Amino acid sequence: MLRHIFLLLTLLCATVAEAGTIAVVDFERAVNETEEGKAAQSQLESMYASRKTELDGMRVELEKEYTDYQQRAAVMSDEARKEVEAGIVAKQERFQQLYMQYEQEMQTTYYQLLADLDTKMRALTETIAKEKSYDLVVDKAAVVFAGGATVDMTDDLIRRYNSK
Repeated sequence: MLRHIFLLLTLLCATVAEAGTIAVVDFERAVNETEEGKAAQSQLESMYASRKTELDGMRVELEKEYTDYQQRAAVMSDEARKEVEAGIVAKQERFQQLYMQYEQEMQTTYYQLLADLDTKMRALTETIAKEKSYDLVVDKAAVVFAGGATVDMTDDLIRRYNSK
């Protein structure tokens, strides 16, 4: 039994020794710290700001109309009350549709801006890994634990990407 355990440990150590160098890269940090990534974030933030201003204005107007309706509802005829309610519901639906549309536009723009950046970063990561003879590169977001023998190549990726 002891021989089996020793044999198993020997095989495990040999496997680890043959594994080579493992590197991790924090793609999220790399995207946020490259010049192209910062420009994409800035573009999204300005797009978001203009959309938010428009939606906030619509929301304030809708709230004002609803408050006004509540104050006048008791003295309104049934027909007038139904007409005002229908108008408020229609504006609320338009607000929700616009909100969903803007949300979809933001996500689409985000993925369009970052898809090209991601492709270029992964290609550069592969180039760096080959140059430095890394056997495996893993996204840091997927790593639960990285021991001392693991190399973090994020800084190198950011520096080289910005220099291109």
